[in-house]
Amino acid sequence: MRILFLSEAISPHIGRWQKAFTELGWETLVASCDYTDGFGGHQLKPKASSGPLRYLSIVDQVEKLAFAFQPHLINAHFLPTYGLTAAMANIHPLVLTLWGSDILLSAQDGLLRRWRSRFVLRRSDLVVADAQCALEVAKDISPIQRQLVVSFGVSRVWYESGLVRELKEADTLQILSCRKFEPIYEVQTLIKAARLLCDDGFNFLLTLVGSGSLENNLRALANSLGIADRITFAGALGDEQLFNAYRRSDIYVSTALSDTTSVSLLEAMSQKLYPIVTDIPGNREWLTSDRHFFKPGDAADLAGKIKLGASRQAREHAYSDYQPSLIQKGIREDQMRIADLTFRKLIDEYPRR
Repeated sequence: MRILFLSEAISPHIGRWQKAFTELGWETLVASCDYTDGFGGHQLKPKASSGPLRYLSIVDQVEKLAFAFQPHLINAHFLPTYGLTAAMANIHPLVLTLWGSDILLSAQDGLLRRWRSRFVLRRSDLVVADAQCALEVAKDISPIQRQLVVSFGVSRVWYESGLVRELKEADTLQILSCRKFEPIYEVQTLIKAARLLCDDGFNFLLTLVGSGSLENNLRALANSLGIADRITFAGALGDEQLFNAYRRSDIYVSTALSDTTSVSLLEAMSQKLYPIVTDIPGNREWLTSDRHFFKPGDAADLAGKIKLGASRQAREHAYSDYQPSLIQKGIREDQMRIADLTFRKLIDEYPRR
């Protein structure tokens, strides 16, 4: 079986999908106009620099590539970009994979964007999402022929390594955030909560993994609040460095205002961290106890929830609560196997439509 992926190649997500499907016996090819040096897939050359025209301008290139590669299935990732390209190319069977923000944030924002979303969804033979809440939004825009929820997941190696991690009481609580420094992730709320923890005499260190347009603002905020010595801006980390960051940490915090299934949340759960996340539908699909949720943007609420996860006993209890969900729907290899079987069934049934 041959599968053609259309996606931004600069994201680690598509690399994981390609690796998984290659290991499952597919001949795979990634085509992208968003790539860095060393990209080994097919380089698409847009004739426009930005906006929808950028992705409309590569339709003819995708058509030629599909004619040459003869894929049994095309899988486009991210609705308003490569999803639009694939829908215009009208190559089938077409699987659209949603990444969250493409459906939650902009899909219904204005008549033109809503029309684009409806057009892409109607031309998709299967719509894949990493959370049920994303599919519900999609179905409000357009009827969907077939649907599948699979998380992008955490690797089995990471999960199994976490099983043997022994949790200990922490003299200095290690708090970790792995969200980008962009407005949608509201990282400033965590820095403000850190100030409140200091005021209460709470002993902690905070590590912020990531980068983004607001980094200077966040550093300035930490300085203005007098807690720069409690915060490490670690930058973007590779897999090994990120794994070590999780292993050193006790509490994971996500301040995101919008999310589906966050891979960083699953990674944190795999290493037995105590998760504290915004009270939004995507997070509610993974955690149940209100102890783990705080009101978006509310630093005082967040600080209070961090205190609840300070003890070893609290972290052990949390892990026993969320581990079943992680096993059931959070292991990448299992999730990709489900996608593989669904894709093969779609190919088998498509000619009879």
